[in-house]
Amino acid sequence: MSQIVKPSSDSARIDRTRRGPSAPVIAEVLVPKLSANWALDGRHLLLIAGFALLFMHQNYLPLFHSDIWGHVAYGNWILEHRSLPTEEPFVTLAEGVPVVDTAWLGQVLFALAGRTGGPEAYSHLFAVVVLAGVLALMRAIYLQTRSAGLSAAGAWLAWVLGFSRHAVVRPEAFGVLCFALLWWLVVRTDEHRSRGLPRHRESAFGPAWLPYVAMPLLFAVWANLHGSFVVGFAVLGAYCAGRVCEVLWHCRSLRAVLNDRIFRRWLVLGELALVGTLANPHGFDLLLNTVLFPSNPNLKDVLEWFPLSVVSLEAIPMAFSWILLLVVLRHSRARVAASDVFVLAIFTLAACLRVRMVSWYAPSLVVVLGPHVADILAQLRASAVGEAICQQAEPLYRRSFRLTLIGGLLVWMTFAFSPISRPILGGQPRPEDQLYSHDTPLGVTKWLREHPPQGMVANPQWWGDWIVWDGPPGIEVMMTTNAVHVAPQRVWKDYLAISQSQPGLQRRLNKYRANTIIVCKELQSALERSVRTLPGWKIVYEDDVGLVAVRDGSVSTSPTESETSGE
Repeated sequence: MSQIVKPSSDSARIDRTRRGPSAPVIAEVLVPKLSANWALDGRHLLLIAGFALLFMHQNYLPLFHSDIWGHVAYGNWILEHRSLPTEEPFVTLAEGVPVVDTAWLGQVLFALAGRTGGPEAYSHLFAVVVLAGVLALMRAIYLQTRSAGLSAAGAWLAWVLGFSRHAVVRPEAFGVLCFALLWWLVVRTDEHRSRGLPRHRESAFGPAWLPYVAMPLLFAVWANLHGSFVVGFAVLGAYCAGRVCEVLWHCRSLRAVLNDRIFRRWLVLGELALVGTLANPHGFDLLLNTVLFPSNPNLKDVLEWFPLSVVSLEAIPMAFSWILLLVVLRHSRARVAASDVFVLAIFTLAACLRVRMVSWYAPSLVVVLGPHVADILAQLRASAVGEAICQQAEPLYRRSFRLTLIGGLLVWMTFAFSPISRPILGGQPRPEDQLYSHDTPLGVTKWLREHPPQGMVANPQWWGDWIVWDGPPGIEVMMTTNAVHVAPQRVWKDYLAISQSQPGLQRRLNKYRANTIIVCKELQSALERSVRTLPGWKIVYEDDVGLVAVRDGSVSTSPTESETSGE
């Protein structure tokens, strides 16, 4: 914004006298003038500081040794072959098993980031996506409460509840972002959730047709980024089921349900979302594969697919969220919609059955609780204690352009002191001990590159992706994280038996002609003890993280071949 200032006639005459009769006269001068909306208050400054800390935390997270490397390897394979893999490309024991790559676009984005900025760029992309997801969730809560502070608190609570899922860089971050965008779109569409907002929906929320365009586009992108798009159907299904229950309760008529405008809206949006998911290279097979994926028997042995345990990293925040839910609903006067009940029931049950579902439970919980917490805060403000607190907090509401400058400085300092700034501002990249997690087998893969193994490598599954990434080209690993669900069940069971040092270790190593064993000392103590005393094997490398053992002979042979050769 600018303000036009016209000089007075006296000043113009004086200026003409100084410059001479032929000098031009400046008739108008533009003076910059910012709108008062740019002036921030103390609350805004706290929000900026909170999100700045969140971004820096995510950007400084070390790269985990697990599946990120498998996803990047898939992304590079897709870029090099210009097609999607139809079978597992890195685990020979899974050759011939069909693969439906449900995260191909997310993998390609990570691979492109790595080609641009090296491994550290994975952290940059991850931090940006996580921050965008938190801001989108904050917007969804804000549309219900019109409170920036409450919205930020809700978004932070969702992040804390799902903290165990935010510590690993993986394409799931794209799915969490899409889930937050879905809630933004749902809240914008739901008249119940916008009950406290102006009724001029065209001006408050944009055109009425926007959800019918945005919904299929969102699911089309989501279906290619990550297989978590199916949880979006759970939200839309909960809203359809909730509306059915409400209409039946009041009208006791199925005809009334079919004629209900709100029910038809959610039904159409669900159908459009389903159509959007078909815009992928696999077509309808993607949906079938994603729905049936949790039934894969191999996943029963993977930690993140375990049911919720009382003693676990996820149990404490889950218990806290249930207590918070009971307290909030007890004191809130806001109406509880049937859709809220369905949403909470679906995602609570999902989180109890599979701990990885906490990623979707946490955002759903805070969106449902938003209007109720806002109602409780309104009750508190109306009380004498609340009025006293508001009076004490009045300085936080004073707007000032000085605070705007401080906020801008905070944003700049966040960027300047975060690793994401190094490609622009310069500086040394993070050393390996900071860039990678402490249990990444850097020494193991370095030894493997210097001494490329011959034949199969019996490795920890959680190190398989890193070994393929950082080990010698063409290394033949027994298992990777991305191959768990495509490996034949017999192969998976044999891998578990080797990894846990069950009886028959030597026989199984011979069966797969494994010439090299890699041991994770922290998680495979039983196998470590067995390898140290295993006949015909010797330890050739060892550090604090892992060890490598090889056969005395360069080529392993099965028992039948040994008998044939007379050995």
